[in-house]
Amino acid sequence: RALQMSGAGGPPHVKLTVEWDTSTKERLFGSIQEEVVQDAESVWRQQQAHGQQHSCTLDECFQLYTKEEQLAPDDAWRCPHCKVPQQGTVKLSLWTLPDILIIHLKRFRQVAEQRHKLTTLVRFPLRGLDMAPHVAQRGQPGGQLLGRWAPWQPPLRLPPGCPRDHLYDLYAVCNHHGSMQGGHYTAFCCNALDGRWYSYDDSRVEGVREAEVSTRSAYILFYQRRHA
Repeated sequence: RALQMSGAGGPPHVKLTVEWDTSTKERLFGSIQEEVVQDAESVWRQQQAHGQQHSCTLDECFQLYTKEEQLAPDDAWRCPHCKVPQQGTVKLSLWTLPDILIIHLKRFRQVAEQRHKLTTLVRFPLRGLDMAPHVAQRGQPGGQLLGRWAPWQPPLRLPPGCPRDHLYDLYAVCNHHGSMQGGHYTAFCCNALDGRWYSYDDSRVEGVREAEVSTRSAYILFYQRRHA
């Protein structure tokens, strides 16, 4: 009856709780082992599909990080002009970029009182990471500002001859192996003298191919501005 009430096809997830009368339960189930109900094959397939980890690019991570979000009605702000609460939007932008760019990937997620490790493969470039699309457009060469800014907080204008170098090259990766209960850290580093990548695992150091640097264990990425 619960499935029929939810319409055609049923809801994506159903949890039924049965409260037994003690005498009825003892009459139906002779032991605790008999209480276990085997899940249908469709349930197992859904669990397998949900457990499969997808992949994404580092560029997609930055796009989500700087994506404009609609504020909830409870977070409405009072407009200084019309004096009426307005449901606004919020957006994070990168204002300036450092010579050394350290990117910390979110590998742990908290659900209720439990924390889980995320093993999604984040594909990141070893050379030529272009951060220009993710930097706030603060002005044009002629000095005209893009967008509308509050008069008491004008955006910063860079000197006319200041280069806008947004290309970065990777030089190290910190990896985390294991789970919340126990883990181990390793690193991939690019030797500045020979340009080759090496794997560092405690006292063990060995060469690795560039194709082996991007893994599901990548935790912290270290980039350097190309022309710094």
